[in-house]
Amino acid sequence: MKQYEATNHAIDRAVERLGIMRIHAKNHLRSLMQTAYYVGERPNGEGRIAKIFDHINSRTRLIVDGNRIVTVYKMAEPLDSISNELPDEMKAALRRKANAMIRRIKREVRALNVQIAEKNLEIAQLELNRAKARSNKVIASIDAKISVLKSEYSELASKRSELSEKEKGVAAYV
Repeated sequence: MKQYEATNHAIDRAVERLGIMRIHAKNHLRSLMQTAYYVGERPNGEGRIAKIFDHINSRTRLIVDGNRIVTVYKMAEPLDSISNELPDEMKAALRRKANAMIRRIKREVRALNVQIAEKNLEIAQLELNRAKARSNKVIASIDAKISVLKSEYSELASKRSELSEKEKGVAAYV
């Protein structure tokens, strides 16, 4: 579990925007970070990259630089809370579209999981062949194949994690 420290600015914003008592703000922000979802990154004022986390249950967005919580504010309300701004037909259409996106993403994640499992199987078979091999030339060629498969595996794993984060982002607003 990663430990985060809250800056004075974040504590001030938690008191101001979230209505938390000042003495509880630091621990409250730390506890929010333990269950917050990573959403993305954006450059901060100093040119460094700040990470954005959303705590969906409390509708709170946290901006983090390294292990410091820089600022905090309320997230936009989900689709149900803007009932007076959108007609019911439009909300229903948006909800259907979002659910279709979630189904498509889950389908893609399952396909990636199968591909990842197949890569693991290929890597394991090559490692078994490497263990049985006696020739340095054969061992070197097997090592080259294993390194290629491991890079393909890491690409698939990163795609899977990106899709999972996208799914969480879409699900947060439905």
